[in-house]
Amino acid sequence: MSPSVSDADLTVCDREPIHLLGGIQPRGVLVAFEPAGGTIAVVSANAAGLLGAGPDALVGQPLTRLLPRDALARVEAGVALGPVNVEVGGRRCSALLHESDGLRVLELEPLSDADEDRAVDESALGAVHRLVSPLARVKGAPALLQEAANAVRSLIGYDRVLVYRFHADFHGEVVAESVREGVDRFMGLHFPASDIPVQARALYTRNTLRLIADVDAEVVGLVPATLPGTGRPLDLSGAALRSVSEVHLEYLRNMGVGASFSVSLLKDGRLWGLMACHHLSPRNVSAARRQACEVLARLLSLQLDAEERGMEAAAQARRASLLNVLVVPGLGERSPVRVLEAQAPLLMDLTGATGVALVLGASAGLPGGAPLLLGETPTEAEVLRLVSWLSEQALPNDLFHVDRLGDVYAPLAARAEVAAGLLAVRLDPAVPHFALWFRPEVARSVTWAGNPNKPVRPEPGHARLRPRASFDVWREQVRDASLPWSAQDLEAARALKGALVGVMLRHAEEVARLSRELARSNAELDAFGGTVAHDLKEPLRGILQYSSFLQEDFGPTLGDAGRSQLDALMWLAKRTHDLLDSLFEYSRLGRLELAWEETDHQALVGDVVRTLGARLEEGRVELRLPRRLPTVACDPVRIRQVWANLISNAAKYQTAEPRWVEVGYFGPDEARPEAARHVTAPYLFFVKDPGIGIAPQFHEAIFELFRRLHPAQAFGGGSGAGLAIARRLVALHGGTLWVDSVPGRGSTFYFTLGEGPRG
Repeated sequence: MSPSVSDADLTVCDREPIHLLGGIQPRGVLVAFEPAGGTIAVVSANAAGLLGAGPDALVGQPLTRLLPRDALARVEAGVALGPVNVEVGGRRCSALLHESDGLRVLELEPLSDADEDRAVDESALGAVHRLVSPLARVKGAPALLQEAANAVRSLIGYDRVLVYRFHADFHGEVVAESVREGVDRFMGLHFPASDIPVQARALYTRNTLRLIADVDAEVVGLVPATLPGTGRPLDLSGAALRSVSEVHLEYLRNMGVGASFSVSLLKDGRLWGLMACHHLSPRNVSAARRQACEVLARLLSLQLDAEERGMEAAAQARRASLLNVLVVPGLGERSPVRVLEAQAPLLMDLTGATGVALVLGASAGLPGGAPLLLGETPTEAEVLRLVSWLSEQALPNDLFHVDRLGDVYAPLAARAEVAAGLLAVRLDPAVPHFALWFRPEVARSVTWAGNPNKPVRPEPGHARLRPRASFDVWREQVRDASLPWSAQDLEAARALKGALVGVMLRHAEEVARLSRELARSNAELDAFGGTVAHDLKEPLRGILQYSSFLQEDFGPTLGDAGRSQLDALMWLAKRTHDLLDSLFEYSRLGRLELAWEETDHQALVGDVVRTLGARLEEGRVELRLPRRLPTVACDPVRIRQVWANLISNAAKYQTAEPRWVEVGYFGPDEARPEAARHVTAPYLFFVKDPGIGIAPQFHEAIFELFRRLHPAQAFGGGSGAGLAIARRLVALHGGTLWVDSVPGRGSTFYFTLGEGPRG
């Protein structure tokens, strides 16, 4: 497939060697000479007009033929300061000196006369003064930029001066403008990145001033055209007189520009923007005025930097205040989740987000390691899948940010209303713990100077590309994008990472301390429960035995009331005996050593069903097994007990026909039901029934020891310890057991198992 116009622009224009075009503009003369002996090596073809001799007569001659040693010494001394005025061939010239390709390159630009030069110097100094004064009183970047544009236009007399700021993708936006009446305005317009290609931006960074006095002037070649031994022209990257790419000249002609002058605005050594100056007809700018503009640009850059640093310092102080409010209340809080929930507005305000998701793991106190969602966010399942994807990415400095999430992560492409933008910070490199901030789509209109999708066009009958001819306003509706994340937002995310890690470490220490205390208390409780159960069972057996003797020997003489009371006594003694059995069994779990082995759960459930067969037949309960259960490691004796409890309960708590119990599982990579969307275990087992159901407020209460929701003799009775024992057995396996139920619509009990012992 052939490249698109935009692709061609990037692959051709970006690689054009604009620093090796082999020519200069005709407003001056260039002479390159050997540093050691001063022998002239390269001369521009227009030398005769200024120097009185052509290139053939000058190449190989000493530079002193053109410039006395004292004048050259003054030029060399002024290299760091800017242009120096010298007399060459009887004419006053502005001289600039730099080095390139092992040669010293001297550029000479004629001045009109000495009086004009002094006026220029005075005017330049006055312009600097006019800019410095506003800088001292103007506040805010927009006002500073506007003052700078006005001052530069006043200094050089051009028709239009634009302040052009680069965005992160290097497209530019006009953020300030000073324009002569009747000249087209570009304020607020955006220009595609291809208008200033990569290598042009590199030259703007290296050489901060660029003058094209006449876009239609003939290019002056160099003699010789290529340097001996290199096969290429002299590198003119640092030359003020360097000729210009024909593509750029045509671009300027298409804008109706006759002369162009640009001043680079640098911040921390990087290209922040440009002051782009246009004149509708040819117009020169003297070296002194250009130098004054460079001074103005440096002052402006310093003031902009100071403004930004001031804003950053204020933002840092605000972040510190927010973090202090967020973290300090949590120092004594045993559950960091409650602290974070209470401070949800602050968490979002830190980065200007509308939603936050914190994936902190099970130790944070959330069931099953579910994420904490605050504000407007994707669902829990979507967040967990996003975190899984982020965990596989290489994140520089553990940070990830994007304002068009759908472009890089397709599963959330349709959720721009809550997650068009994402800022994520990894909290722990070893486990998938993240803090995520979300921003919604901000639909907005961007106004371009011409269609940005057609930056160049092929020239009919030629291979080379031509710049776009139209700069008519073209509006683009931007969708599926959030506001971009600022450097301050990224710093806030890093700061919160440190705060959260500190809170979690303190929480982990507290949990470890409580765990030790709990283990000690549980051990004491287990021992106490076992002792009590054992010691109380003996007198209960006696009560049951003597009650039985009374019934056999004196039953007929007791009468109906006496026999009824004796039956109640025997039932209560038996129930108490069963409760003590359950208590004894529950207490033993604390000292239980599991015997792990690969277990066929199909066979395990089959054994349970055979044991419960008579009860299932009596209750007319159908067992449903849609597919064969897998083989998963566990202690088969203990998990058989779990299956037996869940299946017998499911069969017991049904009143309507037909009665059935379904046993099944969800395997790895299979879609999970809504009630189990947080589960990451490879296998999820379930027991489902269409029975009486359980109200939501009792979903946890049913797992408490001896907790029954119905009268003791209802639904076949029972001690109320079965589910508590089942949950503890599952927990000993490193899994979880919970219920999803609605009254009148049945129940589904889910459980998972861990991976077994390690090491």
